[in-house]
Amino acid sequence: MIGKVKIKKIQFPSRGEALIYIAFEDSLKKDQNLRLLNELTAGKLQEKFKLYDFSGNENEILSLELYGFYKEIIIAGVRRENWQESLANAFRLAQTKKISEVTFFYNQNFGDNFFEVAKKVALAFYLTNYSFDCFKNKQERQKTRKIEVLNFVIPANFSGQNEKEVFHLLEKGVNYGRLLAEGVYLARDLVNQPASHLYPQTLMQEAFKIEKESGGQIKVNVLDENECRRLGMGAFLAVAQGSDRKPMFIVLKYQTLLSKRGSSKEKVNSICLIGKSITFDSGGLSLKPSEGMETMKIDMAGGAVVLGVFKILAHLGKIGLNIDKEVYGILPACENMPSGKALKPGDIVSCLNGKTIEVLNTDAEGRLTLADALVYAQKYLKTDVIIDLATLTGACMVALGKEIAGLFGNDDSLSKEFLQTAKKEGEKLWQLPLYEPYAKNLKSTVADIKNITGDRYGGAITAALFLSEFVKDAKWIHLDIAGPAFSYETRGTTSQGATGWGLLTIIDFLKNYGS
Repeated sequence: MIGKVKIKKIQFPSRGEALIYIAFEDSLKKDQNLRLLNELTAGKLQEKFKLYDFSGNENEILSLELYGFYKEIIIAGVRRENWQESLANAFRLAQTKKISEVTFFYNQNFGDNFFEVAKKVALAFYLTNYSFDCFKNKQERQKTRKIEVLNFVIPANFSGQNEKEVFHLLEKGVNYGRLLAEGVYLARDLVNQPASHLYPQTLMQEAFKIEKESGGQIKVNVLDENECRRLGMGAFLAVAQGSDRKPMFIVLKYQTLLSKRGSSKEKVNSICLIGKSITFDSGGLSLKPSEGMETMKIDMAGGAVVLGVFKILAHLGKIGLNIDKEVYGILPACENMPSGKALKPGDIVSCLNGKTIEVLNTDAEGRLTLADALVYAQKYLKTDVIIDLATLTGACMVALGKEIAGLFGNDDSLSKEFLQTAKKEGEKLWQLPLYEPYAKNLKSTVADIKNITGDRYGGAITAALFLSEFVKDAKWIHLDIAGPAFSYETRGTTSQGATGWGLLTIIDFLKNYGS
């Protein structure tokens, strides 16, 4: 990761290469710092405000080039809940101006949760510095502009909590934000890799790398094709059989410090994260059109997020944080390819729980791999809560667009808590119904269930209903991330390409669920 955040306490506005200031819409006219900046710029700032009719609305941003105490002043307007994205946009503007060092002052409008504020500042900084350019030549890579230093400053006249405690919380928040960004970086890098370079064995190697980094707190177990067949994972293996790449059923376990101490006084919650991990989806014999395959390297985005989460879990203790839960991760990793060995429309496969599935469309393959993973989590891991992430249906994008994920769940309180966490973390999520009457359309005349309904309507719902057939007693959330897993544009903390959507919400959920 490129860049460093330095925490300082100096007089506002100080001097430097560039200053970024967040202007809150509802307090713009009362902001004493803006008045001071206007005086120091001989009224030029106010002139620019009038010229561009700047009122501090969200997404409003302007810059003022100077030759005095700052070469550049960037003002970003914001509503209170969205200041992180506005800050990220300001960082991006600074990058275009080839600025290498930026000063950003704490604003009391951010509130006094210093840990959370610092986390958001660090995330905005590091995520806007992300780029995927490893396949470009050296000259092209050098054109990518990064901010090397962020001076995160508490004004010298700041009056608040104990100064030593404030700086401790800020430092801890910055370290946590950097760690979160490292997890997002990993998820983005994995998804952005082409299928020529990333396949089931690559994901396995990444899992073992995380295990090594964790110092024994994370254990990895990989079931190969023979072991999956012995257990009876007929649905997962059916998807994999068309490819020359061998499937890997990857299981990770985060061993909480609490359970390692062997405490019997407190219950340890067990949560399993399942990430769809189709490293390339051609559609199988139900072949996609060529344009539909162009981005199908992203069909393992759910698995990439799970690995990103475990990378964070591997290092939490090093920054003085811990999650007192057992957390499992499952990546049913394979390719969905057409060949003489491939699964055929009309084939019947048997899942780990013995339920038979009539496969009418081999391009509805993700739900087959997830079915075996859901059963495995309950049968062998005995998890209390299961959360699966999958780039599952185009129908969810039709319903919610490209920026919002769909949530389905079988427990209202669990779903509500997860939705609230997503809102707090700024990841767009909307709950959709598990409408049971639609389940009748999944009934097969020759097997227990079929993998598609044959009806073009309600596809995200019927896909979730299919998965629910393989959930027995666990509380369960299904996240259809087909839209927000990949972005065609750069904006705020999001870079063009893979986004790592869901990682921030899941980590915060793991920290707080059941506490």
